[in-house]
Amino acid sequence: MKSRKRGFPDESLESRLESMLAARVLSLLADADQGKAGLASQLGHKTVSGELHKQVRRLLNLGLIEMTIPEKPKSRLQKYRLTETGRSLIAEAGGEENE
Repeated sequence: MKSRKRGFPDESLESRLESMLAARVLSLLADADQGKAGLASQLGHKTVSGELHKQVRRLLNLGLIEMTIPEKPKSRLQKYRLTETGRSLIAEAGGEENE
C-alpha cells in the first residue's frame, strides 16, 4: 500500500532520514537543482525557516546532497543537487514502496 502524501517519498525514506522535511527536500531535489528559497516556496513556506537550514546542512553532512557552487558556500546563487548516494536512497525507498 502506498503511503505517499502530495507526491513526497514514503515513510521508509522518512524513517531513514528521521525527518519528513528532509525527505521532502530530497524529493524536490530529485526533480531539479534548487536553492533554499526555491525549496521553501515549494514546501509552502513564505521564507526559509531555521529548520530548513538545519535539514539542508544535515543532508550535506550525510552526503545526500551537494552544493552546485562548493567554492562559494554563501553565494546568493547557491543551489543544491542530489548526490549519487541521495539518488540511490530515493530509488531504494521507491523500490520498497512497490513490494
